[in-house]
Amino acid sequence: MLRFVTQDLTKRPTCAAAARIAGLERAYFSKRFAIVMRVSFTEWSARIRVDEAKRLLLAIDLSITAIGASVGYEDVTTFERAFRRLEGICPREHRRRITRSAESATPNAETTHAMRK
Repeated sequence: MLRFVTQDLTKRPTCAAAARIAGLERAYFSKRFAIVMRVSFTEWSARIRVDEAKRLLLAIDLSITAIGASVGYEDVTTFERAFRRLEGICPREHRRRITRSAESATPNAETTHAMRK
């Protein structure tokens, strides 16, 4: 069931759909999921999507809108709101921070030459 939910993040299966796949009633599935995972299905699903978005922000030069769509958010506002709620910053700021961090970790030619002396 978890593989079904995570294999294509552009689709956003509901808790009811996940329960059907697991062969359980929605209420029972929801309660058991929260006990086992220690988070609601909705929160877990959002976390999976935001974690993938963070990976894409680092790896691919796509627009924020395109990244949001690739992890199942139909509009950029909803994506940004979910990202900010879970990460404390917006996706653009996250991208800026990881870009700055990568730039400062990469020595330039002058620094490399000075370090060799």
